[in-house]
Amino acid sequence: MSDKDINGFDEDKESDDIFEEEDIDTEEISDDPETDDIFEVEDIDPDEEFEDSDEEFEDPDEEFDDPDEEFDNTDDEFDDPDGDDGFDDGYDVTGMTSDADADEYTDSDFDEDETESSDQGEAVRKYDPDDYTEEDFEGIDEVYDDENEEKKKSGGGLVWKIGLGFLALVIIFAVWAVGTRSGRTFGISLLARFIHQNAGTEIDDPNYVPITSDPNEITPTPEAGIIPGVENPEITNAAGETVQIRSEDYVKTYLLFGIEEIDGAANTDAILLVSVNSRDNTIKMTSILRDTYVNIPGFYPNKINSVYARGARGAQTTAEAHRNGAELLEKTIEQMFRIDISGWACVNFKRFENIVDRLGGIDIELGEAEAKYLNKTNYISNPEYRNVSPGWNHLNGNQVLGYCRVRKKETLGGANNDYGRTLRHRRVINAIIKKYTSSGVTELLPILRDCLAYIYTDLSEDELTYVMSTIVENKIYTTQSLRIPVDGTFKDSGKKGVDNGYTNVTWTLVMGDKVEENITKLYQFIFLDEENKEVNNGAQ
Repeated sequence: MSDKDINGFDEDKESDDIFEEEDIDTEEISDDPETDDIFEVEDIDPDEEFEDSDEEFEDPDEEFDDPDEEFDNTDDEFDDPDGDDGFDDGYDVTGMTSDADADEYTDSDFDEDETESSDQGEAVRKYDPDDYTEEDFEGIDEVYDDENEEKKKSGGGLVWKIGLGFLALVIIFAVWAVGTRSGRTFGISLLARFIHQNAGTEIDDPNYVPITSDPNEITPTPEAGIIPGVENPEITNAAGETVQIRSEDYVKTYLLFGIEEIDGAANTDAILLVSVNSRDNTIKMTSILRDTYVNIPGFYPNKINSVYARGARGAQTTAEAHRNGAELLEKTIEQMFRIDISGWACVNFKRFENIVDRLGGIDIELGEAEAKYLNKTNYISNPEYRNVSPGWNHLNGNQVLGYCRVRKKETLGGANNDYGRTLRHRRVINAIIKKYTSSGVTELLPILRDCLAYIYTDLSEDELTYVMSTIVENKIYTTQSLRIPVDGTFKDSGKKGVDNGYTNVTWTLVMGDKVEENITKLYQFIFLDEENKEVNNGAQ
């Protein structure tokens, strides 16, 4: 039945005449069993019919503002003695036309429309909020809340399952990365890329002043005993025999050095060869005394700590100076000691302080003499930090740098001069490694990234991957130390100095004919040669 069936009465028509002979009492209709059948409403189960009543009847007054407005009082609509109009066009709820006479219809005439009327009654009663009481909706909110709770539990369970799945993948990846060679290689390659990308990002100095060259010194003379700077690794020893620079599959050697840039100087007072040996699973650190007198390719002989500055002359940027100076220093050591070097890394003193401070300082044990000396001199450049004491000290970057520079006082254990100084360098490196490896797992990469920014290197990503894989796969954690020149193989020129053909070099350590003996000791240490095995002028 359409809306017009229900609302099709027109008060202006003569609808009252239809019922003027017999008044209809609504109370009688409600008591009449037949009428009850017409408007019989099936019992409603709120749990089934209104499963989500809060949504359907969120505001019953909004949908049925005034039920009496839509269904005007039936007594007023059907019991007006003054009305004489019929129904408006169309059909009313009883199925009568507008021109029909009410007397012509009996109760039986409505039987065929009983179902339709019943349906309409049900529709009216179904959505009429007045037909329902609060008791009809008891428990509906609880049902709705229970459903929401079930949805939350279902959603929470899904998140939990996803989380467990992700955790399982992480564990599987970790087991693969740590427990298998391919996994470790993959992890190391990622670390190598990280190191390569972050190394040297803070080394350029916008205020860098290029080092000027001395044209007279650049031109070597045969009388000066210079070894020409050639790319061919073959060199001639003192006997005039051609020898090869030595390398072995089980050893990789790298050059590390620190640059002291004070008052325009650029000396390398810390020079260290780090060799990774996979045969005896050790890391061997060889310190080269800074005053060692060496042949410099393309220059007159001089102290080894001056080599870097000669190579860096003419460079226009810090990076270019590091690269040119490091390459000349690397070539000098290779030709002087006949050992292959696979790469280099360097740091200046100021950035070295930054690295130690980023680690939070390191622990160093001081002797009584050196502690007193550090507090009274300017080796610790900041007077505020001249407060060290004998025994173990937790030192910051400025204090560690001062400690590394001391050479006129013996260190703990009795070593003095350059011997004591190189020993301090090795102790500091070991302390830095220990401090870094003892850091929390979450701190390792941030610390490494920040420290790498102060280090400049020519190591490729592949070279980094190789050496780190060698260390990890062979569990190389033991370090050993050596100093070159070894005791008894050199003489100190003192103030008198030695003439290099260009100038007089004072206070330098001259090996002279003891060079071969130092090379033998170096090979025994790095390559594990037997003590009775001769170097044979470098040819093995």
